[in-house]
Amino acid sequence: MRRQVATENFLRAYEKFIRKHPDLVQKVEEMMDGLAADAAPIPSHRLRGNLSGFRTARISQSYRLIFALEPGIIVFIDIGSHDDVY
Repeated sequence: MRRQVATENFLRAYEKFIRKHPDLVQKVEEMMDGLAADAAPIPSHRLRGNLSGFRTARISQSYRLIFALEPGIIVFIDIGSHDDVY
């Protein structure tokens, strides 16, 4: 299991996100736990450009979770709409 770390930016964005989208909280938490599990395949893709080195996972058609993988650690960077996080 990877250790989960969240940036301050992520924590602010997550708080705002869950206030606006309480229906997605369980899905986001399950996704974060799944991403942290070493054995689970990561349903994500690598980003390019300004966000090179980060990965993104799709929460829904409109919302994304941005994170970085480091040995033994997953760092959550941002969460929000497609336009907000890119």
